[in-house]
Amino acid sequence: MNRIKEELLQNRGMLVTDFDRTLTLSGSSLHGAVHVLGENSGLAVGRDRLFQKMGREVLRAAKRGQEKEALNKRAEDWWKEQMELYVREGIGQEVLKKAAELLPPRREALELLEFCRKETLPVWIVSTGLGNVIRFWLEAQGIWETGIQVLANELYYAGENPVGYGEILTIWNKRDKFFAIAAPEEEQKLFFLGDKREDLRWRKNNEESYLIQEGEIVKIEEFA
Repeated sequence: MNRIKEELLQNRGMLVTDFDRTLTLSGSSLHGAVHVLGENSGLAVGRDRLFQKMGREVLRAAKRGQEKEALNKRAEDWWKEQMELYVREGIGQEVLKKAAELLPPRREALELLEFCRKETLPVWIVSTGLGNVIRFWLEAQGIWETGIQVLANELYYAGENPVGYGEILTIWNKRDKFFAIAAPEEEQKLFFLGDKREDLRWRKNNEESYLIQEGEIVKIEEFA
């Protein structure tokens, strides 16, 4: 942990981190509302049906090594249906806030976010989960600041009622979305943190990548 802090500070770098099982120990920012409402709720039943109808095949295609563009198209369709389910079921913001409270923080990751805030280092949380839940989670940890940018799937609200959703992020397009929106300068060093290799090495130069591995933050020099 000290190494990544020292390197971030020395380079005035940018931290680019995943959320689920990276900043948290367990749970899902996308599906946490299911646990708030219960397994017999319309949201839970609808989620399970979508997994059987669409999600299972997306995961099978990923294991088969399907070409990324076709795989991402399938995944986008699946994610869209899940977001539309939230809107149809009228999932309010209070439910999302309770879902955020169920996600246990990874203490070392919290320390890293606190360090970046103290040293005014930029942070991007890039996640295929719900940005609404992520921001509630940051607030609950007492670290929601404008210096932390969240790029994730978003539900839009009119008062307490969900009325729509934003552009879809999947495992297979979030890298490109990040570079299009964050547009980091080539000379700014990027520090990637995630629990999957898909979260890392988004840029092959002027970067460092750290993997959550058996509860430890390990620097990844290269992939086999």
